[in-house]
Amino acid sequence: MARTVDECAGFLPAASFASFRPDLGLSYSQASLVLVLAAPGGILGNVFPVLADHYSRRAIAAGGAFGYAAGLLAFGVGRSFAVLACASFAIGFCATALINGSELALVDLAGADVTAYLARGVLFGTAGGLLGPALLIGATASGFGWRGAFVVCALMMAAYGAWLACLPLPPPPDHPHPHRARRPWHGLRPVLHDPGVWYYGGVALLAGALQQPFVAYVVAFAERDRGLSAVVATAMVTGWVAGAAVAAAGSSRIASRGPSSGLSRHTVLLLAGTTSALVVPWAPAIAAGIAVNGFAMTRLVLALKGRLVASHPGRIGGAFAVVATIEYAGFGLPLIAGRLADAYGVRVGLAFFVLLAGVLVVVTVLGDRAGSRRRGQASNARAI
Repeated sequence: MARTVDECAGFLPAASFASFRPDLGLSYSQASLVLVLAAPGGILGNVFPVLADHYSRRAIAAGGAFGYAAGLLAFGVGRSFAVLACASFAIGFCATALINGSELALVDLAGADVTAYLARGVLFGTAGGLLGPALLIGATASGFGWRGAFVVCALMMAAYGAWLACLPLPPPPDHPHPHRARRPWHGLRPVLHDPGVWYYGGVALLAGALQQPFVAYVVAFAERDRGLSAVVATAMVTGWVAGAAVAAAGSSRIASRGPSSGLSRHTVLLLAGTTSALVVPWAPAIAAGIAVNGFAMTRLVLALKGRLVASHPGRIGGAFAVVATIEYAGFGLPLIAGRLADAYGVRVGLAFFVLLAGVLVVVTVLGDRAGSRRRGQASNARAI
């Protein structure tokens, strides 16, 4: 359920990009900054998954939902760049508490079937991914505009927070060293010393820009360069949700298969979908490219999380926090796209995301080869 409300709420800032920018008289650079300020908020919010390894997940998740609701309301009623910027930061900060508090409790319940359960969480999240566009389209068509969608979503998020506060979420697992149980940062040391975590963080950094920021630029590109209406351009984004749903449904049936395959096959598909959204001029083809992007991104994210859970049991929150912090450190990438769009047009801004997808392919191909060599050396050592 946490994924459902987060996907609904998280869709709104990116999808309303083409509306709030002219309404507030913002440049592309300013509007891009509004979107990416959720990332520094998320960086600061990464204290919550670390704390969730030791303290009440229910309090963390419910508090995050209430803060999330306040950020959405501020976004909906704000009349200046400063208000929207602060609201975006608050949304990123509180979403981290909501998602990690809920997801770490789910990991404890899932046991060996963690990948399948995470995939099911993503699958339920697609309902929110469909609700977000429907809410924005309905608010726009009925005359309430993008602001009305944010206000309604804020009320929904507050109600969800109240429900979470009443749920008996499982507590953190018993700490192997009780005298260290109240020193959450101690468990970060082995995570920070793991090269694999830094590699996964680098992959997540590049992939993060290819989610909501990419969607925002596709919508703006479809309106300005392809001549589509705001409603049609927003509706096309549901292709991303459809692709993510197909990927999550497939992964949810794979209960015990470990993360044996490489990441590059997902990133190659991601590059194909991202490129087609830019170069193919027909609306159905753009929607198809967005769907491919959503499919590949979902499979990539699930593969990354499966590897983290397997590599650091008992310190899952810390591993998630380190990778997410590295990911959010890439918040400047969409700002580069915004500067390019201001100088050369939104087509060039969107092309920057295609370039990022190409870099991601190179990184994961090299990472897969390095991983294959390490596994081969380990097999030889066992044989000896």
